[in-house]
Amino acid sequence: MNTAPNFEQLIVEGIKGLPQQCLSEVADFVLFLRRRAVEQQPYDVDSIRRELSLLDARELQHLEDEFADFEQRYPKE
Repeated sequence: MNTAPNFEQLIVEGIKGLPQQCLSEVADFVLFLRRRAVEQQPYDVDSIRRELSLLDARELQHLEDEFADFEQRYPKE
C-alpha cells in the first residue's frame, strides 16, 4: 500500500472554498515556484528587474521603505 501523500490532490482539496484573495496569493506562489524550478540562475539581474517592473506604486514604496537602511541594519562583517 502506497502511503506517500498525493500533493496535487492535497493542494486542490486545500484551496477549495478559499476567498479570491487567497487564491490569488496561491497562484502567485505557484508561479514563483515554477520560475525558480526552471531558471538556471534564479537571482540574475534581468529577472529581478522584470519582477520589480510588475510592482505597483504601493508595493514599490513598501519595498523601498523596507530596504531604506539595509546597510546600517545588516552591516557586512
